[in-house]
Amino acid sequence: MPFDALRFLLPGFFVLFVLGIFNPTCPANAQSQSGQARTTPARQYPDAKRGLNFSVGAHGLDSLSFNGQSLLVSPESGELQPQKSVFRVVLDALLPRSSSPSATPNKKTDAVDLSYPWGRISCAYGKQDDRLTMRLEVSNTSSEPLGEFSLRLMELNFPRVPEGGTLEAGMFGYGFKGPEWPLDLWLLSIPSVADPLYSVPIIRADIGTGALNFCSDDLECSVGTRYPLVITCRDVKPGTTKVFNVSLRFGPADAGVQDLSGDVLELYAGKYPFQVDWKDRRPIGAIFLAGPQINLASNPRRWTMNFGEIDITNDKGKAAFRAALLKVADNSVQVLKDIGAQGMITWDPEGEEFIGDCYYGDPRLVPTLAPEMEFKNDGAKSAIDEYFERFRAAGLKVGVCVRPQQIAMVDGKPVHQAAEDEHAVQILRERIAYAKQRWGCTLFYVDSTTTAYTWINPDVFKAVADAYPDVLLIPENESMRYFAYSAPLNSYVHHKITSTPVGARLVYPKAFSVLMAPEGDRPEDHDALVSAVRRGDILLFNGWYMSNEAGKIKKLYQEANPKQTVGP
Repeated sequence: MPFDALRFLLPGFFVLFVLGIFNPTCPANAQSQSGQARTTPARQYPDAKRGLNFSVGAHGLDSLSFNGQSLLVSPESGELQPQKSVFRVVLDALLPRSSSPSATPNKKTDAVDLSYPWGRISCAYGKQDDRLTMRLEVSNTSSEPLGEFSLRLMELNFPRVPEGGTLEAGMFGYGFKGPEWPLDLWLLSIPSVADPLYSVPIIRADIGTGALNFCSDDLECSVGTRYPLVITCRDVKPGTTKVFNVSLRFGPADAGVQDLSGDVLELYAGKYPFQVDWKDRRPIGAIFLAGPQINLASNPRRWTMNFGEIDITNDKGKAAFRAALLKVADNSVQVLKDIGAQGMITWDPEGEEFIGDCYYGDPRLVPTLAPEMEFKNDGAKSAIDEYFERFRAAGLKVGVCVRPQQIAMVDGKPVHQAAEDEHAVQILRERIAYAKQRWGCTLFYVDSTTTAYTWINPDVFKAVADAYPDVLLIPENESMRYFAYSAPLNSYVHHKITSTPVGARLVYPKAFSVLMAPEGDRPEDHDALVSAVRRGDILLFNGWYMSNEAGKIKKLYQEANPKQTVGP
C-alpha cells in the first residue's frame, strides 16, 4: 500500500560498507591481524603540507593526509587485511584465534598482496593529483567459485564527523536533501551504501579540511561510509581474475560532486542512459473510488459513491451504482479540465473489499473482484468501460494502479505473493497491456516496488519502459536509477518532499518526479514547489472533487508557467 514504512536489507554484490561509527574526538583503533614486524621500507611520495600525501608499506598505507591533516591514527589503520564479519569477531572472542593470511609486499613497492589457499588479492596504490587510487585484483586459482570475500582497505580518522552521503534517492525520495547529512545521523531509509546497480557509486563527505568523494571508478563495486572501508567481492569464477578500481578523491571544502567525480557521473549516465520521453508535465488527478471507512453488507467493495449507500446485490442497485460511477467521472472531468490537468489515475477499479491486501493493482481482476463494474444496464458498454471513456472523450489521459506482485486467490481472497525481479517484468507487462488495450491507459502508478530485501531491480523498469515507451511509469519506492526509466512518486503531503532528488539530477539533468500534493502547499514551501514545477516535476492532487487545495495546484502552475497553464 502507498507510503508503507518499509525496512529492508541491501543487496551484497560488491559491497563497500561501513562497520564502525564516527567518533571525532576518540581515534578508532585498528589492530593488525598479521602481527608481523614492518621490515620493508615504505615508498615515500613527495612530502608537502598541502594536498594529498601518503606512503605505502609492506601491509598497506603507512600514512595518509590531506592539507596537512593526518587521516590515519597509525600505520595499522591503513593495513590491507581480510575483514571479519560481526559473527567472526564474536567467535574470535570465544575461541583461539585462527591463522589469517599475511599481507606481504609485492614486487612493486606500491602494492600489497594477500595470499589464500584459493588464490590471491593484490592492491596497487597510486596517485593522480589529489586522488588516491586503489586497483584491486582478486584471482581465484582454485577449481571452485569464490562466493564472497571481504577485504578491509583502511580505517580513516577525520577531524570531525563528516557531512555528506550517497546520491541515492532513497525510499520515498528522502535523498532529495542531497549529500549533506551528518554521516552518523542518516535516516534508516537512506542507505549508506551506493550500489551501482541502483545508484551512481559515489559517497560525498565534507571532512573539515576539505571534501572527499569515495568512488567506484569503473562501476564494478559498491561504496559506503563509516569505517572501516571494506570491499566485498562475490562470484569470482575459477581460474579468473576480477579487477575493481576505487578511489578517494580529495578537494577543497567547496568542491562539488561534479568537480571531483564528473567522470564517474558521466560514465554512469552513459552506461544507464536516461530514456523517459514524456513531455506533458501538467498535473495529474488521483481518483479513489472506494475506502476502508465504508462497511455495509450491500456494498462489499466499499464504494464511496452516494456516501457508501450502494447496493450491488440486485440489478436495480447495480444500475444505481453505474449511474453514480459515471457521475463521478463527469464531475472529475470538470475538475481536471478546470485545473488544467493532463489526466487521472484511478487507484482501485477492483474495489477495496479485502482491506489488508489492497491496492490489488491488477486491472484484469476487475470482473472477478468487482463484477458490478461489468454491469451494462442495457447499454453498449460496461460501467467501467464507460467510466474511462468519459475521460478520454474529454481529451484526458487515463491510468490505473498496478503492482509487480503476483496475486493468488486463497479461500476466495486475493493474497499478494513476494515480488521477485525475474517475475516482475512479466507481471507488469501483462497488467499494463490489459489496461492499455481495454481502457487506453498510459499513466501507471506502480505500487509496492520492493522485494523482500530491497528495491526491485531497475532493470525491471527498463524492460517495461522498453516494451511500452508511450506510458509514464510512477513507481512508489524509488531508487536513483529508476529516474532513467520513470518518474518516481515522492510525497509532499507526507514527507514534505518538494523536488526531484538532487543526486538524481546530478546524473540525469532531465529527471522528474510526481509529487503527491493533494492539500496544495504551505507558505514556507511555496517557492520550492513553484521551482519544482518549472523544472518539470508533476503535481498529483485529489481529482474527483473541486476544493481549495485543487485551486492551489492551479495557482502553482500559473505562477510557474504564466504563459502556459493548459496543454503540454
